[in-house]
Amino acid sequence: MHEEIWEAFEQIHATEQMKQSVSKYLLQNRRKTAKRTHAFLLRPLVSACVILMVCIGVGNWYFFEMPVSYVSVDVNPSIEIILNRRNRVTSAESRNKDGERVLKNVHLEGMDYLEAVELLVECEAMQDYLTKDAELTFTVASANAEEILAGLQNSEVTVHYQGMCRSADLDTVTSAHQCGMSLGKYQIYQLLSEYGAGLTADDCKNIPMCHLRLLLAQYEDGKKGTVNYDEIKKLEVGCGHEGGGHHHSQNHH
Repeated sequence: MHEEIWEAFEQIHATEQMKQSVSKYLLQNRRKTAKRTHAFLLRPLVSACVILMVCIGVGNWYFFEMPVSYVSVDVNPSIEIILNRRNRVTSAESRNKDGERVLKNVHLEGMDYLEAVELLVECEAMQDYLTKDAELTFTVASANAEEILAGLQNSEVTVHYQGMCRSADLDTVTSAHQCGMSLGKYQIYQLLSEYGAGLTADDCKNIPMCHLRLLLAQYEDGKKGTVNYDEIKKLEVGCGHEGGGHHHSQNHH
């Protein structure tokens, strides 16, 4: 009888040890589970934070730096100034060889568009083209074209060089670039096409801006018919500022 009672106590003792072991196991397991749960909950939070930061960065670029306006500056050099929403220059691109020559030593990025235009027109390389018969033309494609044009029309360089300011549809920018022309030249090419001048995009690329504007004025005054081959060749040569000629204008600031 005594031995049976002792064995019963032995069983109870063993059961308490088991309880302690199980309790310890459960506590450790609970801690591990809590850590995993914490990590599991943090993972999507970290991902969301990363996505949010990327979205903020893209949003800032979209709002402040994305190109939204184009200002084409044509004499014979054809140069396009691309602007962001704050009307500051994000880049400047040449659209012909004369434009490349002018932009070599001129850096416009980050400048207000009026400051950039004035610096560009007044730079030494551009002065070679601003002869008395030069036709300085600014063409603007933008949802904000009225404000930009108003600034250009009152600019010192526009007034001084008797520049012309025009607006164009944003849709034409891509078409102009596909034809290898600045926005300003492409717009005149379009207008001449409407008058039935019979000029191709390649013809207009090789004709200085002053001659294109002169030809357009003739059609606006009633000229009829297409431009023949000999006329095209005459339009391509003979301009005092063509190809970076050194006939400086004598009426600088």
